[in-house]
Amino acid sequence: MSVGLVYTSLLAIGILYAVIATLLGAFADHDFGGVHVDASGNLDAGQPHPISGTIIATFITGFGAGGTVAHYHLGWNLFPGLLAASASGAVLAGAAFAVLEMLFSRTQAGSEFSVGDAVGLVAEVITPISAGSTGEIAYTVKGQRERAAARAADGTEIAKGRSVVIEKFVGATAYVHAKEWAS
Repeated sequence: MSVGLVYTSLLAIGILYAVIATLLGAFADHDFGGVHVDASGNLDAGQPHPISGTIIATFITGFGAGGTVAHYHLGWNLFPGLLAASASGAVLAGAAFAVLEMLFSRTQAGSEFSVGDAVGLVAEVITPISAGSTGEIAYTVKGQRERAAARAADGTEIAKGRSVVIEKFVGATAYVHAKEWAS
């Protein structure tokens, strides 16, 4: 078997994998006459891994393409051809990983938040905060309206309907100050 045939075969395998993956993706999550097909293959781990089927297939495709070009079009010998094939495979796999990382980081960003995300936000007092006691505030964080127990950071009274700024959380209780005090 010649080196050129190996490169061409790897290129063909990579392209075939891409076509099959595309066709399976087109039929993912469809309902065919009452038979539910769910072939979505969602990656729920939060991030793509550099050693995954997609990245390996992309490397094989790039390796085959680079080797084919080096062998047939540039007429390079075995060692320079292997270097070109390896480099093109690594570049394409790296680019695929970067694109997947970008897509997953944006699509996996849910509406979950930590209380630290609320620090500095403006909230509304929905249950009056008595001097030295606890009331309740409502605020919006990451598009969600949330409620929390609240105390005035300086221990003063804050009336219902007033705007406050969240300074910190201690446990589930927000410590706030009236918005006029904010700079």
